[in-house]
Amino acid sequence: MSNLLRRLSQPSMATSLPGALARRFLRAFRSYKELALETEVVLDITDRPAYAYCAYHAAMLAKKLGIDALSLIEFGVAGGNGLLFLERFAARIERALNLRVEVYGFDTGEGLPHLGGPEDMPYWFRASQYRMDIDALRAKLTRAKLALGNVRETVDTFFNQYNPAPVGAIFNDLDLYTSTIESLRIFDHDVNRFLPRVFMYFDDVIGSEMQMYGESNGELLAISEFNRRHDAIHIGLNQNLLPLYNVHYRYQIYYAHLTRHPLYASYVGGDEQEAMESYLRLKGAA
Repeated sequence: MSNLLRRLSQPSMATSLPGALARRFLRAFRSYKELALETEVVLDITDRPAYAYCAYHAAMLAKKLGIDALSLIEFGVAGGNGLLFLERFAARIERALNLRVEVYGFDTGEGLPHLGGPEDMPYWFRASQYRMDIDALRAKLTRAKLALGNVRETVDTFFNQYNPAPVGAIFNDLDLYTSTIESLRIFDHDVNRFLPRVFMYFDDVIGSEMQMYGESNGELLAISEFNRRHDAIHIGLNQNLLPLYNVHYRYQIYYAHLTRHPLYASYVGGDEQEAMESYLRLKGAA
């Protein structure tokens, strides 16, 4: 990352008026000319910045580890806008980083399944919401593969059926506690099916006064219970985005640490760490 780009991404600059104006200008400019992928991600100016953030940095981690392919998974496809973005973004990653990217989408195809107890928030969700038009979506997809059915079954058969590249990023928009906790069973499979650290986005962890997401329901409860049941995999909220008040999704990005992965301790600092330390020294001298 260049020092200029690093400076523009620092909290003091990112949350300032000049920083906001710079991003607005670049966002308008990119409608005429595509910018460098790193620039668009770091400055948060893609069409789906949370998806771009996870996908790009997962790809960068794969490159650091010498892995030449990775998979992106979306749980909860519904109308397909997120999956279509991932298709387009995967193609850009491949061009920019010379890395093969596979895209998969999990959905019932019939909308939300039958709700369980109060942890599924029946005051806000109901069965059959977000039904997919399967034929219409398939006609639009160019590379993504759909795993249709109840996630309880599809996560069990996924790896044998598709033999995907290592999973580097997971985007979870299943809404319900019961569906989310079932989706996290994907981590019950061989640790080598993943990168040692997986970028994760959870859609339904912040919301309105009517939604009232909390530790006792929905995706947050699923994350909490998953962590209690596992000692070698931990899903935790990111810390590096929290100071960036302009990043609206900063409380929705999590990292899954797979500490028994054979590549978990592989050093990935290198040039990027040296560049960061050099920038901090220059900043201190200024």
